Amino acid sequence: MVTWHEEKRLDVPIEEAWHIFDRDRLQRLIPGVVQHEVIERKPGVVGSTYRQTYMQGNRLETYIVTDLAYTNQPDFKQNTIGFTLAKIFKLEMTFTLKRLDEKSCQLIYTGKNEGANFVGRSLLSLGGERETEKIVQELLRRVEEEASQLRT
Repeated sequence: MVTWHEEKRLDVPIEEAWHIFDRDRLQRLIPGVVQHEVIERKPGVVGSTYRQTYMQGNRLETYIVTDLAYTNQPDFKQNTIGFTLAKIFKLEMTFTLKRLDEKSCQLIYTGKNEGANFVGRSLLSLGGERETEKIVQELLRRVEEEASQLRT
């Protein structure tokens, strides 16, 4: 299993930062996502499901994303999602925003990637940590880019 915990200060108000993660902006954060559609929207968000299609190289992967936890308070916002990729990897990610002051917030991005079977566990043990770190850092770079565009 590979885990991560990254924190970044975003110099935008928490409400604006929260909108960076809106479903309709998903492709700006994760350009490989070519389709994201609601399957079922649950009251309170938790349990909602989405069909997401991702372009990996020249191969399309489609999987179901589920909202596992969701909090939307004025000073604290959090969303945890989970999905299984290619029947090989089980991923869970949490995006948390904490208000620092009126003009900034703290982003905490945590998650885990575990092999769903022998193949997945083997692939993670053969460099999965380095690849995951690269993907996590790229996502954080895009979040910071989106936040900086909100400041202009």
